[in-house]
Amino acid sequence: MSIDLKNDAEVQTSVTSSSLCERPDNLIPQALLETRDLRRVFSETGEQLEILKGVNFSMNAGELVALTGSSGSGKSTFLNLVGMLDTPTSGEILFKGKELSKFSSHERDMYHRAQVGFVFQFHHLLSEFSALENVCVPGRILGTSEAECRERAEMLLETVGLKDRLKHLPRELSGGERQRIAIARALMNKPDLVLADEPSGNLDEANSAKLNELIGELNEKFNQAFLIVTHDEMLAKFAKRRVVMHNGLIQSIE
Repeated sequence: MSIDLKNDAEVQTSVTSSSLCERPDNLIPQALLETRDLRRVFSETGEQLEILKGVNFSMNAGELVALTGSSGSGKSTFLNLVGMLDTPTSGEILFKGKELSKFSSHERDMYHRAQVGFVFQFHHLLSEFSALENVCVPGRILGTSEAECRERAEMLLETVGLKDRLKHLPRELSGGERQRIAIARALMNKPDLVLADEPSGNLDEANSAKLNELIGELNEKFNQAFLIVTHDEMLAKFAKRRVVMHNGLIQSIE
């Protein structure tokens, strides 16, 4: 099935403590992602509800960071802000040293389409597309040729253990397989950063364990940064760093 989604508007759419003390300032690596005094306030029924209360965060390229905390602590709100799915009330978000609020329209599009990949708790696969076609979608939206998209999609699906499922529709796959396809899709355009919100939240224990291991392997293989919001203790253990959020602020770094 040939897909042409180049003009489609829908896109399915790390805190570092590396030892830098002995390096001159001009050799300190620039953070991939950084937030400064990030705040998000919602107005409901005339009251101000402050979800994020001045979050300072940074991570380098290639890191795997787990963001944990109780429900309502602000984790998903934070992820939405750094993914440019929402706008902060105040504060700064920098990607490769440039503030997101200063991005041009084209830069915003490229941020969503190529520089950041998204994985959600629900896979959001297109039901009428095969596994291969679903993984190709971000590439076709970006304008990559169908042949190039298919070649990379086949490689990614083989990497996530689904080389025998290329032509299967989502309804013909298990929940764990669907989520692995969603991860492959997020990697399609070789993003610098993958943002994942409870990627194993809908899976049973066995499939969660497999997915957690896969994320660690993908991080090592492709050296792409992963920032993962999770309640899954096993997934948090796979991360190179664990950041705990509480009441709208980063409480600790482990």
